[in-house]
Amino acid sequence: MNNLDLLKELCALPGISGHEGPVTDRIQAALKPLGFESHRDRIGNLVARIPGNGCRGVLFAHMDEVGLIVRRIHPAGFIYVERVGGASTQVLPGQRVHLWTEEGPIPGAIGARHQHVSDPQETIDLANLYIDIGAASRDQVLNRGIQVGTPVTYAAGFDVLDGRVSGKSLDDRLGCFLLLSLAEQLRSQPLPVDLSLVFVVQEEMILTGAVPAIYDLEPDWAIGLDATLAFDTPDLTGGQNDIALGEGTVIKVMDHLRGQGLGFISHLGLRQHVERTARERGIRFQREVVTGLSTAATPLPYLRSGLPVAAVSFPLRYAHSPVEMVDLGDAQASLDLLAGLVFQPWDG
Repeated sequence: MNNLDLLKELCALPGISGHEGPVTDRIQAALKPLGFESHRDRIGNLVARIPGNGCRGVLFAHMDEVGLIVRRIHPAGFIYVERVGGASTQVLPGQRVHLWTEEGPIPGAIGARHQHVSDPQETIDLANLYIDIGAASRDQVLNRGIQVGTPVTYAAGFDVLDGRVSGKSLDDRLGCFLLLSLAEQLRSQPLPVDLSLVFVVQEEMILTGAVPAIYDLEPDWAIGLDATLAFDTPDLTGGQNDIALGEGTVIKVMDHLRGQGLGFISHLGLRQHVERTARERGIRFQREVVTGLSTAATPLPYLRSGLPVAAVSFPLRYAHSPVEMVDLGDAQASLDLLAGLVFQPWDG
């Protein structure tokens, strides 16, 4: 894949749910030289239209990442946090983080109990976790621009491995990057679809961030692009499904957050068209049925009089951690599939 520097830059930017501005700015800047007009709606979704002849289609990916937010500052200078989205409590102790003040990032570390006095059976309680920025008092923390409500992200890291990359917020900055890559491919080409690319806010928090933009656009169909869970590591092999890195893009059949009343079933006709397009173009794909996650696609089928919605995913290891991992071949397959769907749009 080309321009991994842009992907690295997107992943490094701070953008927890409700604070996506820096990511939006960078995406909008990347769209401008491609000649695409873009605008932000009132909650922050970024919409870029690529005019064409035919039906109205939407491709979307979310900009936000999981993270933390300051909820209390201890008199001794320690900082207590709440999760924004599903940041993994199992990986938080000992992590380097950045606290994003108006003046820029402040580095910190999430406290980890000395191994010499720790209990290996003890469960991790978010309420007891704290960030240490080296301050000795609450006033020192406040003087550095940190206050209740300050957003916190994992410290940026981005490693290019053997055909794979690892770092924070690949969920779903890789999806945003692929939409930008698609936009570059489509520039100056006549399209058989009137296409909008939507970069979505607050997916990690409430899943409904895309609703205002899709409601306003009134498309004939919409397809989401996001990460899904890979079950190919030793601790997960033989689990829910056989989705694996290096085996191609993923076409979602169903997902479900059990107990929360949230889930998604792809529109049958649109999904069959996505699969048919993949086969005709020789694109390797895997099918996805998974519980424990859902995406920004979830509420969209129920807008207005109903909307056909499908979803394409890329396999991801170590979700919601600072070392998420994806395969670049899978990413390319996802991009190729999206391009195929633009030039061979579903006609219902």
